[in-house]
Amino acid sequence: MLAIFAGTAWRAAHLDDRPLHADEAVQAWQTHQLLSGEGYRYDPFDRHGPTLYYGAAALHRLRGGSATDFDDRSARRFSLAIGIATFVLIGWGSRTAGFPMATGALAVSLLAFETLSSVYHTYFVQEATLAFLLWGFIFLALNGSNQRPLIKALFMGGIMGLAQASKEITPIYIGLAIGALFLTRKESKWRPTLNQLIAVGLGFIVPYLVLYSSFGAHPAGIVDGVKHYFLQIGRLSESPHSYPWWHHLKTLGILKTGGPNWGQYILLALALAGGASALRSEAKRAHRVTAIFTFALLVFHSVVSYKTPWLLLTPMLGLVILAAEFLVLVGRRSQAGLYIAGVLALLAISQSYAKSSLALDRYPGDVRNPYFYEQAPRSLSKLPERIALLQSKQTEPLKVAVISPEHAWPLPWYLRSEKAIGFFAEAPEALSKWDVVIWDDQLGEVPPELEEFPIAEFYGLRPNVMLYTFVQGPIWEAAFPPLPAHSP
Repeated sequence: MLAIFAGTAWRAAHLDDRPLHADEAVQAWQTHQLLSGEGYRYDPFDRHGPTLYYGAAALHRLRGGSATDFDDRSARRFSLAIGIATFVLIGWGSRTAGFPMATGALAVSLLAFETLSSVYHTYFVQEATLAFLLWGFIFLALNGSNQRPLIKALFMGGIMGLAQASKEITPIYIGLAIGALFLTRKESKWRPTLNQLIAVGLGFIVPYLVLYSSFGAHPAGIVDGVKHYFLQIGRLSESPHSYPWWHHLKTLGILKTGGPNWGQYILLALALAGGASALRSEAKRAHRVTAIFTFALLVFHSVVSYKTPWLLLTPMLGLVILAAEFLVLVGRRSQAGLYIAGVLALLAISQSYAKSSLALDRYPGDVRNPYFYEQAPRSLSKLPERIALLQSKQTEPLKVAVISPEHAWPLPWYLRSEKAIGFFAEAPEALSKWDVVIWDDQLGEVPPELEEFPIAEFYGLRPNVMLYTFVQGPIWEAAFPPLPAHSP
């Protein structure tokens, strides 16, 4: 319980200490639209499933919030809630799956300050939800109770439906999980009954239909949920997020990134030992399933060229469980083994805390930080603050043009309250009519017309991308009047 409180407090302290990532901002905007009553429509071209948006909107409403007070912290609070649920799942759910109580307790202790989960339990993306649901599915499948098998099958189907509505990679993950369960089955000819299969199908189809159809408001979303796979198949091989097979070794800190040493080496070494110990003849089925599923995920994400660091969250939970199981095995050998396990656990926790402090407190927007991906630096928050200050000195809405091939996300989120703002993929005509022009340096040289603006400021959007901000003289002087002339 102490580890849950510590891990929760650590994550809660980092909910709003950095700007939203571009992906987070897009998803915050989707949730804001839901809260505003504008609804949600699944887009198979450029959106993930709706679980995140409906979940975050529901949590915000339960807290008495509305669209007007939905902000960065509100969005990330949902990921934090899923992180807390993950602590509970691993702490108590692993016991029902067949692990000793000590394994669950140690796993939560190791997870409390683990760097990757600390980051993505404070990150408004789908992976925290997906990881929680997948491990919930595995633990439920491993539960040896034969009571109410149809209810169990219904819940397993429901988890799969919610996971599918979280992110489209779910069929692969579920397939790997079922493969791990099948390879470790105790009965050589185990077969589910027809009623169990019907219960699984019913459990799956209800959340799928409800969420993809936007609770019946957008029936086409049901078909689009399947259409997505045909539209996005090219992302597996051709994507700006394509990297070589060893790229995730950088994310885990095993390879250098040009910055500090990031690796949680003690935790990873314990996890590898835990994976190896699953090969013992006396190893529990839960231990073997966790090892097979975890390393199968790591191999899959190494082979597939599409790579982002949050994809490692689900296997990271498995690595933590394997590390905890190994420590329990060492501790049960002898009194000396118990002391050794305690020392190793403390060393692993201490190292994870040190790396998490670097990642979250010192280097969150640094390109050398492998846990963040294309993260906007903290200084970007000064740009919307500057716009707000300039606007406060005007009686009419400030005319702001943001010129960027990608609309400079997360700026649309932070400038959502501006009434006279335009977002352009290329320079519009008559730039001089705008009070403020924000130019993305990905577009190349600044047009000569902008050189006539007397004020220019520079802000980092993400690594190697700058925003040049040009302000008309009268607008600037209204907020920053020139100093009076000095009399001799």
